[in-house]
Amino acid sequence: MSKITIILLISIVLSACSGMPANTPLPEPVGTPTSRSGAACSVPTNWTIQYNRSGGFAGFNQSMTLNSGGNLTVKSERPPADLQETISDDQVKAISKLLGQACPFEMDSSKDSCADCFIYDLNIQMDGQTYTVHASDVTLTEELQPLISALDQLLQNAGQ
Repeated sequence: MSKITIILLISIVLSACSGMPANTPLPEPVGTPTSRSGAACSVPTNWTIQYNRSGGFAGFNQSMTLNSGGNLTVKSERPPADLQETISDDQVKAISKLLGQACPFEMDSSKDSCADCFIYDLNIQMDGQTYTVHASDVTLTEELQPLISALDQLLQNAGQ
């Protein structure tokens, strides 16, 4: 192999390893707000959450609608459930606080998906704004994790 061929191969390998150019735009995270761009949020007074958790090893598919009036509706194919109830004022206040802390609902888009993870889909309407979130166990941020945990707990406790 000639010296020119070796130098050419080394140049190609080095240029491939150089990474992304500095001026390449990064993709937007999936969980960005649809009506505000990165704005900090306050604790909402009026909100509705449509929440779906699916996947996992057992193939869960659970949906829930919850609003600031405490009205909770749960529909689930696996495990089967179809009920309506009202949660306490303390639970409503806790969810309101978690919504304010998690907003503007950003995801960690640097992580890949994983097998048997839960998938979380949220449509959140709060104080006149609408947010759409699609996340998995590996893309949840520290700010969003407590809200997802609280919603999961409501799903588990529904009907008890």
